[in-house]
Amino acid sequence: MGNSGVGMLLGDVSVTALWMWFIGAFILGGAILYGVLRAGRLRRSEREQLDRNTEAAQRRDDPQKRAGR
Repeated sequence: MGNSGVGMLLGDVSVTALWMWFIGAFILGGAILYGVLRAGRLRRSEREQLDRNTEAAQRRDDPQKRAGR
């Protein structure tokens, strides 16, 4: 009579596994949230450098393309 609730339905090992799933999902969700919040935050100088590099790569790949906007 020690088991109750989910433990009564699934057994002790399954309850532990279920908690591990919840903890793992929480940690994975936190890591994804951190990545989403961190992504796309470039300083102005980093953004300008990225734009210059992109334009240079486009000119190198297709010299017929007009440079600039």
